[in-house]
Amino acid sequence: MARLKDVNYTRSGGEDSIQQVRNIEEAQIAMHEAPSDTGLSYKVFKLTDTGKKGKYHMEGIDDIWDADKKKMVRIRLLRGVDTIYLDQQKGIDEKYIVSNRRTLTFDRRVLRVPDYDTAAIEFLEKSNANVDNPNKRGTKKLTFFEWNPIRQAELERAKRVARIEAIKFATMTSDEDMKKHAIYLGIPMFDELSMPKTIEAIRNDYEFYAEAQPAKFMQSAGSKEVEVAYIVKKAIIDGKIDLGVKVGSAYWANDGGFICKIPSNLQAQSYLVEYAMLPNDDSVAFLNQLKKLQ
Repeated sequence: MARLKDVNYTRSGGEDSIQQVRNIEEAQIAMHEAPSDTGLSYKVFKLTDTGKKGKYHMEGIDDIWDADKKKMVRIRLLRGVDTIYLDQQKGIDEKYIVSNRRTLTFDRRVLRVPDYDTAAIEFLEKSNANVDNPNKRGTKKLTFFEWNPIRQAELERAKRVARIEAIKFATMTSDEDMKKHAIYLGIPMFDELSMPKTIEAIRNDYEFYAEAQPAKFMQSAGSKEVEVAYIVKKAIIDGKIDLGVKVGSAYWANDGGFICKIPSNLQAQSYLVEYAMLPNDDSVAFLNQLKKLQ
């Protein structure tokens, strides 16, 4: 009975507090469901880290590269101050600065800034954490970008078109050219049992690569570098180029003569491909000899 009395007492004696809770809940619902069209327009910024769940507070201070002054300058966000440049924030009381520093909060990866908040927008545009900033310097733990639905749609369509073009190229190229390009891209020619893959299996992997990485695929598709890389690698595998006569140098096999020196910081095969594509006489002669050996 005592417990029941306590409950009844709480229900009757605590009506004010219960009503207060209800008022708060109703206010929160009203705010959440209120029309968003208030006549204001916003710029929207999103964190690039798609795994970020909660809130990220970004301090309103940064050291940026000023392309006009050709030097690093400090920018700072202060309430009631319309410039973000520290050297233009003169005569401000230190106590005011301490109590009016601004932080920008991304909530579930999103930050909405009204257009009238020009200082915050300028700060975000010039921040080193903005991946679209061409003058950004250094690295930041978390980065962001400005969300633009029109640009995003254009980018998505461009990606889709690029993927279609890459798959089309991968499907239509000849078996011989496909194999050369696949080797250039690093697609394995042997299966998990170390057995040579069939041409159909190689093409499956080739088309999958085109679909997964269309930009990287098309960057080298049909290029002269693919052909040169193939014949250089084949010459090394077939023992027609000797890399063991002298460290840091390449020679033709069987005392065929000196080809070139290889920089110590570069891989021999990669450098020989680069060397073969140079316009000088020695490189042209090297490439012609490689072709004769095929």
